[in-house]
Amino acid sequence: MNMELLELFKQYGVGRRKLGDELFIKDKPPPRLGVYDVDDEELCHSIIQTSCAVPGCKYTTDSLLDFENHYNATHRYSCSQCKKVLPSPHLLDLHVQEKHDSFFAVMALKKPSYCCYIEDCKEKFQNADDRMDHCTKVHKLPKDFRYHQKSQKKNKKPDSSMDIDNEQTSQKEKKFRFNNSKQKGFIKFTGNKFTKDVQNSTASINMDAAMADLKESLPS
Repeated sequence: MNMELLELFKQYGVGRRKLGDELFIKDKPPPRLGVYDVDDEELCHSIIQTSCAVPGCKYTTDSLLDFENHYNATHRYSCSQCKKVLPSPHLLDLHVQEKHDSFFAVMALKKPSYCCYIEDCKEKFQNADDRMDHCTKVHKLPKDFRYHQKSQKKNKKPDSSMDIDNEQTSQKEKKFRFNNSKQKGFIKFTGNKFTKDVQNSTASINMDAAMADLKESLPS
């Protein structure tokens, strides 16, 4: 019995067999499949839509990374008074101090109080233009840096606006007509009109005809 087993071991124990070996002739050829890397987390958990909790914001997403990027870019450094969003906490502090602090407005008139846009720089300036000039020359900031926005003053032209208003109101004015039955008044006088052009003139007016028309228009 032991000898038969040894002979079988010598017959089949030849090491690693290849696919073309006689042992695999009757077997079906193995299927050739690609290699796929499937994330088990997406299969084990259901996708939940997450909405932003900030009042007034309607942003929704199913990715934690997208939610963090949205919050950091929109709500993290925002002014609580005017809702303006700043890119860094240092610029937010400068915005609150310069735009919403009345004490800063008084101190800026007496001594340099405008801090540099770069947090590590401790320079202070008399006004925002000097600070911007310093940042562009020393720190190489672009000249169109968005934080530095000048207030645009609207040019008002009272004289021209008054002329336009007078023209518009004169066009909208309706003349009183005496021949309108729905309008309370007298019938239109068919004789000469009393205008500014003929007010000082000596044109003849038929007063009898005017009085007769006036009596007819009066209620009986």
